[in-house]
Amino acid sequence: MKGLEDIKSKIILLALCSAVIFSMKFIFHYFFPGIPISELGPSSALPPVLGLMFGVWGAAGAAIGYSVSELVAGSSPEIYIISFFIQFLYAYIPYKLWYTLNWDKTTTLPRLDTVKHLAKFVVIMFINAAVMAGLLGFLMDGLGLYDLVSLTTLIFAVNNFDFSIMFGTLILIGANFYGISMYKPKKASKTRIPSRLFDIIAVMVVIIFITNSIYSAFTLPNIWGWIAGAVTYSLVLVYIFRPITSEIRERITEIKMSLTENLIVIFIIIGAIIAILTGIISLFTVSATSTLQFWDSVYLNITLILSVFYISSIAFLWYIERNISTPIESISDIVKNYVSDSDGIRNNDTIISKCEQYTVQKSEVGILASSFQKMTMDLESYMKNLKNVTAEKERINTELNVAKKIQEDMLPRKFPAFPERDEFDVYAMNVPAKEVGGDFYDFFLIDESHLAIVIADVSGKGVPAALFMVVAKTLIKNYAQLGKSPEEVFNAVNNQLCEGNDENMFVTAWMGTLEIETGKFTYVNAGHNPPLLKHAGKNYDWLKLKPGFVLGGMEDIHYHENNIILEPGDRVYLYTDGVTEASNSNYELFGDSCLLQIMNDKQDIGLKELLAYVKEKVDNFAGEREQFDDITMLVMEYKK
Repeated sequence: MKGLEDIKSKIILLALCSAVIFSMKFIFHYFFPGIPISELGPSSALPPVLGLMFGVWGAAGAAIGYSVSELVAGSSPEIYIISFFIQFLYAYIPYKLWYTLNWDKTTTLPRLDTVKHLAKFVVIMFINAAVMAGLLGFLMDGLGLYDLVSLTTLIFAVNNFDFSIMFGTLILIGANFYGISMYKPKKASKTRIPSRLFDIIAVMVVIIFITNSIYSAFTLPNIWGWIAGAVTYSLVLVYIFRPITSEIRERITEIKMSLTENLIVIFIIIGAIIAILTGIISLFTVSATSTLQFWDSVYLNITLILSVFYISSIAFLWYIERNISTPIESISDIVKNYVSDSDGIRNNDTIISKCEQYTVQKSEVGILASSFQKMTMDLESYMKNLKNVTAEKERINTELNVAKKIQEDMLPRKFPAFPERDEFDVYAMNVPAKEVGGDFYDFFLIDESHLAIVIADVSGKGVPAALFMVVAKTLIKNYAQLGKSPEEVFNAVNNQLCEGNDENMFVTAWMGTLEIETGKFTYVNAGHNPPLLKHAGKNYDWLKLKPGFVLGGMEDIHYHENNIILEPGDRVYLYTDGVTEASNSNYELFGDSCLLQIMNDKQDIGLKELLAYVKEKVDNFAGEREQFDDITMLVMEYKK
């Protein structure tokens, strides 16, 4: 199935090429019927380009289209048969030369993206024009129409060369610009005839052709000229069977037209304008005794002007390509590959060395290459520093995660906290603003008849606050378990925290102890937020007590405790300022009144549900604003 599709596409290509050649030939015949050389003109640029682009199928299409046009025009059979043979070679030879005239082991599909390829195209068109004009002259001489060396032969040569350059280049560049798929020949896997033999044949063709042309110019037609001509074009036929041994690669680029191609188009258009103006001037200035001499003079004038212009243009383009376009394209490819390569940082030495060849230029290109080279080196240094910083950050994050886990493990998180005790219930929650925080809560049995609850908020955040929190929590629990009263605990802890506290850190704390049998609740406040107390069947209200000074702020502070009697169903709610000082996008605070209201809205729900409800309300109030402070809550219910 694939084979049939391939054959079908080639037949369509053959038909299209034939139609194009026939249309151009017919149009020129129609508009210039009176000129004896009306088969010459811009259409002569098409066959070589079609052959270059589509190989044998393009050459065959050009030959068929040309022969059909001769047939329609009423030419004799020998003319359109000869035309088919000549036009096929005229289209096929450039294709063959493009892939065999190589100084490298690789070649590309026909594209004029470099001055080297442009020069190659010009050389091929010159060889093709000379060979085909000579072949036409040889055949027409045999038919008795005109001599091998004549004005007609010369006119055919310069016509084919001029229009192939002026229009063939534009057609080829346009085909590449619009992405027309070209025929890619297969590389011969092995050759039976050495390539050097074909090189010898090419040299022999040139020598015999030049010798025979000189000989024919000074003698009448004779058998020796015929023999030389027959040998020459027999060798040409042998040469076109030369196998293609170069590796054919396709240039993969996102750019439709390179900078060099754009410059070539500009110079080709300028050359075409110069040729047209030269032709117009020649129409009014050239005087000749015959039409052939007239057109010979016109073509020679155009060819002379174009040769000087194109030679100087190629030299100028070579200079521009070498010093501007090639460096810019190379630097562009380097930058693109560097940016798209995820491992580009590893290839910095290669990038820098590639830029080195252009940094020596004292031009804008040199400055660009030097700047990119410096940027690459600076980026390499930056990436190395970033890698070190990232590694250090990863290490710190790992340590913070460990610290967070340690801190979480220090806080009692198993609920229900005392499943074997039905006289009371405790539930708590801690949400640090960072990986680790300074808030903490604690609850523990001092002995079988006393329960202690603690909540505290260390100044600052992060690791320093977490370290200070560990010390404060440990001291409070240790002193409490020695049987000291809440005020005695705070008196001792305060003095301990003041020792060696060069950073002047402090902690606000609230502690209460419950005598389980009687419900007596003794508490002390060291600069902390007042808790909420709820008696059974009543609303929450503030548990008032004049707060003392913060812990760790000043030595020998004496704290005062207070006590109340709790009844079954009473609850005590403790919290840090992360709850009441939570703010929204308008910098409004959640506030004490809002906390009191929502506590009373859901006063009879379970302890766990109550804290989750408060946290939800705080989050809704803050919206998308990031949590600024640690949020810690604890609620205790007396049941006996």
